[in-house]
Amino acid sequence: MVTHLEVCIDNIESLHYAIAGGATRIELCSSLALGGLTPSYGFMQQAAKQSSVPVYAMIRPRQGDFFYNEEELDMMR
Repeated sequence: MVTHLEVCIDNIESLHYAIAGGATRIELCSSLALGGLTPSYGFMQQAAKQSSVPVYAMIRPRQGDFFYNEEELDMMR
């Protein structure tokens, strides 16, 4: 069984620290104080370019609960 260490980050500096600390994959977020929101396209591009491990983006368009209406679900697709 493979064990992964996924680290949630919100800036490029943290990307390098996470990888140096043993992260095997990265989750990109913005606004961690709000529970994490979808990161910017530019941040996703830079992280993917600079990372030596797989990078995933959180898809969450707003803070609050995780109950989404149809319009919000369409935005996330």
